[in-house]
Amino acid sequence: MPLVDSHHPALRVCDADRQRATQILSDAYCEGRLDEVELDQRLSAAMSAQSRHDLAASLAGLPPEVRHRDLARRTGNASAGFAHLSALFTWIFGPLLVHALATPGSVSRKESAKAFNFQLISGILFLVTAIVAGTLLPEAVVAPVMLAGWLAWLSLTIVGGARALAGQAWRNPVTRVVRWEALDTRGR
Repeated sequence: MPLVDSHHPALRVCDADRQRATQILSDAYCEGRLDEVELDQRLSAAMSAQSRHDLAASLAGLPPEVRHRDLARRTGNASAGFAHLSALFTWIFGPLLVHALATPGSVSRKESAKAFNFQLISGILFLVTAIVAGTLLPEAVVAPVMLAGWLAWLSLTIVGGARALAGQAWRNPVTRVVRWEALDTRGR
């Protein structure tokens, strides 16, 4: 549901609605759309708003792209999380698809590049580990080593997806160690 529902202006707002409105007002101030005095007045109005009509009044005059940025941010986080988590079932192809469909410079594109890089690097490491462990280690040790590698991959993939869904910055430790990037994560 949008922050301000024009069809039901009398609906009461909750703390989460007020918090989103204060974030929108803070963003507008940072962009130079509001001065300090107006920001203080609007924040006060947003925090004391009881209905969607009251909340809409605190956001009046701001362009739609500023008012709807919160929805875009949440959508970006969802597709970024999907990019990471899709690798559980599709390996590099899920992150690659999200990267291809995402807007250059968006959160989705950056996170899908991170997910692709991690999946490709971990796939190469898994293959090298399997070859080395299979030829150099006793048979009894190979299975636990491979299981540990698989559990690490699974955990890091899930953590990456959860952090992306929450909109939190996180860099996978595997991609920190290996300084190679298959896809440009700068948004180009």
